[in-house]
Amino acid sequence: MKKLLIAVLVLAPFVYAYYHKPPFRQHQEKIYLDAKQTETPVDETVYELPEWDGLEFANWFIFTATREKKLYTLVSFGLVDHVFVVDSDWAPKTFKLKAE
Repeated sequence: MKKLLIAVLVLAPFVYAYYHKPPFRQHQEKIYLDAKQTETPVDETVYELPEWDGLEFANWFIFTATREKKLYTLVSFGLVDHVFVVDSDWAPKTFKLKAE
């Protein structure tokens, strides 16, 4: 019984992380909000822009990431419903944005 409890305690965080991976849409939202330096909600039309075709979404066991297709540079990565933007220059350069 003790071994079962230990196995559950070891595996539970991985199972939780697997089912709470951030999707591509959450990466898009975080990248765009970081570029605009604002907390206002993102319009649905932003997700349909052709500039997003330059990003490739990678889905690993408990991590998700986006990378630029041409240079294969990491733009963002996500873990347990949190997205972290690594390349904060990608969105302003691609979308030609100015901070609000």
